[in-house]
Amino acid sequence: MHSLFRRAKAPAAASPPAPMPMLSFPGKKALRFEGDTSAAERDAELAVLMHARAHVVRASESARTGAAETAAALRAYLRVIYASNMLAGPSQQKLCFAWRDDAVAGDEGDGKKARNKAATGQGQGQTQRHTSLVTEWAAALAALAAELARAAAAEDRRGADGIRRACGALCDAAGALRAAAGPRTTDACLAAFERLMLVQALECYFELAVAGGKPPALCSKIAQQVSHDYHEVFISLGSLEQQQQPIDKSWGPHVQAKAAYFQAEANLQRARALREQGPGSVGEAVARLRLAVAVLDAAAGKTGPLGKKSLSSSTAAALAPVRDAVARLRKEVEAELAAAENDNCHVYFDRVSAADALKELPALPEPLVRATAVEKVLREADGEAALANGGAPTIRH
Repeated sequence: MHSLFRRAKAPAAASPPAPMPMLSFPGKKALRFEGDTSAAERDAELAVLMHARAHVVRASESARTGAAETAAALRAYLRVIYASNMLAGPSQQKLCFAWRDDAVAGDEGDGKKARNKAATGQGQGQTQRHTSLVTEWAAALAALAAELARAAAAEDRRGADGIRRACGALCDAAGALRAAAGPRTTDACLAAFERLMLVQALECYFELAVAGGKPPALCSKIAQQVSHDYHEVFISLGSLEQQQQPIDKSWGPHVQAKAAYFQAEANLQRARALREQGPGSVGEAVARLRLAVAVLDAAAGKTGPLGKKSLSSSTAAALAPVRDAVARLRKEVEAELAAAENDNCHVYFDRVSAADALKELPALPEPLVRATAVEKVLREADGEAALANGGAPTIRH
């Protein structure tokens, strides 16, 4: 018999909503060597290189291999190339390297469609062949960057540790992309992807700042910088689409919506800082919050990146988490606006400026995130030797 005085169970705490997803770009799959390789196998340096590349090929061919294992194999392979003296020598002519673009990885908006393409072979991209080890170095770095971006996108960022891991992987991906482009190369795609990785890493910094209870004034500056950088990436992606580069259709609306989201977030955080200052600042706080509502409504409206009727079903599905985040932020801004207007009407009586009279919010005075140096990117991570060694020398500092 149940006791009338038994204490009722406390309701389970609701888990925090998942953060907005990170973008990862299509990678490259290493293919097996074609033709006779017996001459290369008799070369001691090339034999080590072929052994390390075999690990990369096996990781590329296995459907069970995750991003961490593939990245470990690629790091080991790149360390062999980095430590060798073959980059400028003629011995690389003994081998023909081949990579295939992973076209399926770029179609993340519709998982079923991507799996069907993979099963029928329709999702396979173009194959590139070369005999230059310099080109091989760049191709392997681009493949590593894609795996690092994929690992960052898969991290659970609802906790501080997951945010830090994602941020580190994104900075490493940016460093690999920068090294793949090289000082004399101006590859627009690699440059745009590098900038995308860095702004997503800065987004992680904002998440850490908010979770760590940093002052609203600092959070506002970080959010303003994230908004500005996403807008720059949006312009770069638009230029690439005009050049008919293989850019996922959901990327443009995604980064445009995030630019609007963080513009609203910057104004929300600034409004909180102004309300803490009290008299003489509450009127601007109200104006900032009204601007934030207008920015979010424009992003979700019929002409905004989240509300356009021209969006395909797969693109609309890919944007759903961003749309949900915008809706949650709007509710938060509305609650803050109602409280600020109530305070101003009953206590402060400050003049509320029009939105067009507000000054642009300050951003960060110097970068918080930077592309990782390639030597550090290739350094063997903790426990990585168990994943893929391939006879590769370890880079130590």
